[in-house]
Amino acid sequence: MLIPLTLLTALFALASCGDDFLDTAPQSEISASQLDEIAAADPAAVLGAKMQGVYSNLYKRNVCESGLATDFGQKAFDIFTDLMTGDMGAASTGGISSFAPVISFVNQVSTHPENEIVWTFYYKIIKGANEIIDLTGGDEASPADDTQKTYRAQAKAIRAYACFYLVNLYQHPYSDSKNSPAIPLYRSQINSAPAAKSSVAEVYSLIIDDLEYAVAALEGYDRGANKIVIDKFVAAALLANAYLNRGETGDYEKAAYYAGLVIDSGKFPLLTPSQTTESGFNTVCDNWIWGAEVSAANSQFFYCFFGHIDYYSYSMAFLGFIKEIDAALYRSIPATDVRRKQFGNPSTQTEGATPLAPFRKFFDAGRTPGGDQSYTADNLFIRAEEMVLIRAEALARLGNLPESLNSLNSLISLRNPAATLENLSQEDLLEQIWFNWRVEMWGEGKTYFAMKRYEKTMQRSENHAYFAGQEFPYNYERMIFEIPQKEIINNPNLK
Repeated sequence: MLIPLTLLTALFALASCGDDFLDTAPQSEISASQLDEIAAADPAAVLGAKMQGVYSNLYKRNVCESGLATDFGQKAFDIFTDLMTGDMGAASTGGISSFAPVISFVNQVSTHPENEIVWTFYYKIIKGANEIIDLTGGDEASPADDTQKTYRAQAKAIRAYACFYLVNLYQHPYSDSKNSPAIPLYRSQINSAPAAKSSVAEVYSLIIDDLEYAVAALEGYDRGANKIVIDKFVAAALLANAYLNRGETGDYEKAAYYAGLVIDSGKFPLLTPSQTTESGFNTVCDNWIWGAEVSAANSQFFYCFFGHIDYYSYSMAFLGFIKEIDAALYRSIPATDVRRKQFGNPSTQTEGATPLAPFRKFFDAGRTPGGDQSYTADNLFIRAEEMVLIRAEALARLGNLPESLNSLNSLISLRNPAATLENLSQEDLLEQIWFNWRVEMWGEGKTYFAMKRYEKTMQRSENHAYFAGQEFPYNYERMIFEIPQKEIINNPNLK
């Protein structure tokens, strides 16, 4: 069925709202009845196009229209958070240093542009998700139509994903700040007024409600081969992570359950030893739960993850700003552990030599210094190993040490067969899991959340160009961002 011109006009007005999330004028031109009409006219076409637009924001260049070299979606913020923990560092202050403000903590002030793009990015995702939810009847609706139900579930899942990042990047961990004001919550784009801050607990409540709905609603849905599309397993993976980071009574059981749901599906095998150093991190494979396939048609060229971290692409790393693993963390990896081979000098391809770049983790297969200029390596968001670590950690925190150890050993057996982990105390087991969060997930943006859960203080080793030898606790003032000045001006309710 063709959509009437008046409805198309309204739809395009909705889709073209300004980047300022609190600019409500465009939304006020559309009524709830018009949205119902649009969705009813051709739900598959309209909702599908809008959902694809939300997905593309995850990896699109200049999605926040900032013009910054760090404005390229989720993978930029994975680098941000690893740099903040100190597990990733700069080999030198020379070269082109786009991430220097993050490493040196000067970005976490209200007027700094890097601070603003984090806020803008996640609220842009929330805005797109809310538009889809509005088109399917609003936040409390229960559409019977399968198409509307699927897109609504996907929108709720990605809204929860964005809220999870916002509440953690703009406030201290749940254990410290459960009742503290965090961020404004928005559940609709129709005539939405600027909102006051909701508490950390209230934000987590929405996250978990959205993801519980998504897991149930996506039961039986088949996304096919396109791994950027959210299905039941992506939603379950996000839900497991949310429960683990909230950590209320009963949450660890649920974190272990949902992580197990993904693992036990058999759809996402762990990376083999050869994949760990050859192909597991640059090309979509069965191991990936959620990721974006990049081709010549949708490549963002220099402005992408590999354009910053891969020495074998014409990248920031090749031009002089190498990001490397913290030297002390590297030295803690056993010699028999295959993950040790991921790091070393890329120009000589020497394991363990400085700079300790991820030359066998994130790289172009051609391995010619500065050689790749197509930038078609894929974007990884969630893989199976994260679920193993979530389940192991949740079970350890519950005191179920045998099952936790079984989960952890399923990973260790593939990374360091010489290791034998058995008869560990709860404290020692949690420390082993913490170590594996840092090593297994290096460069993937996961350690920041583990650091906050474990309440760790991180010391930067001698190979850091910024603050070498200094310590930063998990609750350091600048370990979180400040709400941008632009938002403070536009929203009087943030006081």
